[in-house]
Amino acid sequence: MTTLAYPSADFPGPPAVALEVPDGWEPAHAPGTTMAARLPRSDAFAPNVVVTVEPCAPDHQLEDSLELVRARAASRGGGVSQPYAAELGDARFVGCDASWPDEDVETVLQANLFHVVTPKAGAAEVGSAAGAAGAHLVQLTGAVGGPTAEQDYELIRAVLTTARVTPWTGGDA
Repeated sequence: MTTLAYPSADFPGPPAVALEVPDGWEPAHAPGTTMAARLPRSDAFAPNVVVTVEPCAPDHQLEDSLELVRARAASRGGGVSQPYAAELGDARFVGCDASWPDEDVETVLQANLFHVVTPKAGAAEVGSAAGAAGAHLVQLTGAVGGPTAEQDYELIRAVLTTARVTPWTGGDA
């Protein structure tokens, strides 16, 4: 009898993600998020950064992720910027900014970045079934709103640039 396990070389685990946040930020927890942090504010929109990691096909097209952001912004009466690329550590992300009107804070502005991670060599052979099963989509989203959105955008952008993604390896089990 064979025992299958997760994570393992046959079923690689998700990548590790690290962020550096300024003093005063606090961890935030919400369903569907891997990790989040925010700058607490009682009287205004709290700038925040959210990380999600989810399994995907190794040939996932980042344009599909950008299209979801476009559709979400359009459904709220907003729009998106032109796509851009960002090198964060050893990972190349593709992203776009999205904004839409909001009755509570006037405008919400998001910076969205996406990267597909596959396991490091040794965890799964490239092109193998395990390699295909081990791909993960990492999404970084920073959000700001209200009258301080412009200055807060630089704050979340600075936090997002600290993101470091480390692919899963067999030694992580």
